[in-house]
Amino acid sequence: MHVRKVLLIEGSANALITASKMTVGLMTGSAAVIADAVHSLTDLANNLFAWLVVKIAESPADSSHPYGHQKFEQLAVFGLASLLTIVAFEVIVNAVERFGQPVEQSMLGLVILICSLVINIALTFWERYWAKRLVSEILLADATHTFSDVLTSAVVIVGWQLAARGYYWIDTLFALIVSSIIFYLAFKLFQRAIPVLVDCSSYPPEALKAAVNNIPDVINVGNIRSRDTGKEQVADVTVTVCSNLSTFESHQIADKIESVLADKFDIHDVVVHIEPDVDQ
Repeated sequence: MHVRKVLLIEGSANALITASKMTVGLMTGSAAVIADAVHSLTDLANNLFAWLVVKIAESPADSSHPYGHQKFEQLAVFGLASLLTIVAFEVIVNAVERFGQPVEQSMLGLVILICSLVINIALTFWERYWAKRLVSEILLADATHTFSDVLTSAVVIVGWQLAARGYYWIDTLFALIVSSIIFYLAFKLFQRAIPVLVDCSSYPPEALKAAVNNIPDVINVGNIRSRDTGKEQVADVTVTVCSNLSTFESHQIADKIESVLADKFDIHDVVVHIEPDVDQ
């Protein structure tokens, strides 16, 4: 099993769920159910988009992307968050426009929504399992999105059933609750993607500098920085050593720096620049 295969299976299930929810929503006239169907449609769109992005992200480094294509996964997460924000606004507009309109009961529709809810619960646990096994950020984000479907579907079913008993305003209220959940989900995805895309540091430079300064033969630590690529942590370090050291001895110090940063901070891609101490 690989990431793209998981996304294809997830996409097939989401296509079935989306069609089922939209059918129930149009059949009963429930704004909340239609909103939930639109939310599920974003799951399907995300699966297709994520499949394409993962294919690009798995490509090896080339002349145009010498550091690899890992950030394309975070770009997909950012795109999903943007899409969810737009969908949330559309749900609000639709809910307000349909305020007070009758909502019909349908036992068949209720059965379909409950089945969709059960499928989404199973998909959430299944995708989280593969996200951890394949160490995939985009699968984890997609699993979180699927879990939001579980929450929104549960809210929608309750709201629809109350609205069908004459409390029409509850259908609109619950549609607004769905939009709030979608907004929150988008916010959490933005929080996950933006720091990686703008090269935010995962560790305070003072902590990295203190660890390197404790290495014997390191006189001073100059510039030190780190960032998250979405798959791993990388760092650049400039240190001052005795000017009388041989190239081999300086190289050994660089190896020690790499080892310390790997052991203490899980940073395995480190570029070390050695400078001689001119004051000696």
